[in-house]
Amino acid sequence: MIRKRFSSADYNKKEAFEDATKFFIVCEGEVKEPKYFQAFNFLFFEPKKASILHVFEKDTLIIGSQPKKLIERAQAFIENPPKHLTVTPTKEDKFRFVLDRDDHPEDQFLELISYCKSLLDADMFISNYCFEVWLYFHLDDKNSITSSTSKELKTELGEKHSQHKINYPKGYLTIERLLKAIERAEMADENKTDFFPVEKSTKVYLLIKELLQYSVLNISVEK
Repeated sequence: MIRKRFSSADYNKKEAFEDATKFFIVCEGEVKEPKYFQAFNFLFFEPKKASILHVFEKDTLIIGSQPKKLIERAQAFIENPPKHLTVTPTKEDKFRFVLDRDDHPEDQFLELISYCKSLLDADMFISNYCFEVWLYFHLDDKNSITSSTSKELKTELGEKHSQHKINYPKGYLTIERLLKAIERAEMADENKTDFFPVEKSTKVYLLIKELLQYSVLNISVEK
């Protein structure tokens, strides 16, 4: 079977309607995160009501994963939207920043928080060590993680993925796995009042809770 190689246009499909609630995801990764959120888009959203779109490096020519670069990318995206978009992003849309803790200076995260506050509806969701923590919680809980670095965790997730013999991302996005991931992430989030998650945890579950409020399945998840 020939597998299609997705482009940025594939993740910002024409199914997005002008009057739908639009979530523009600005993230570090150009592959794993967009695939996950686009699958969520297709599985859980009615396009006329809500849609997830992505803000890519290639669409803005702003290269880099640092928080300040994500700010610049969002600014460039709003000021000069890609021509392939069928909807025009504005400061009034929902912008959601998904990024890793990494070794980024804390002042850059504070700058990103400030930028979010400058928009009508924006928020930031950090994973520690990386986005793969959130994916791991679809398969197992925090106590099973043995990794101490982002690189190690990605390898560990790969091993766990092989054990479960499921495809990515749709295999992760059954409602049972999704709700279990939220439960595990919530338990692992020991600093609920801080935007920085503790090691081996993530704030992405808060974004997923929000997205589920727009689900065609009408799933009620406490915020």
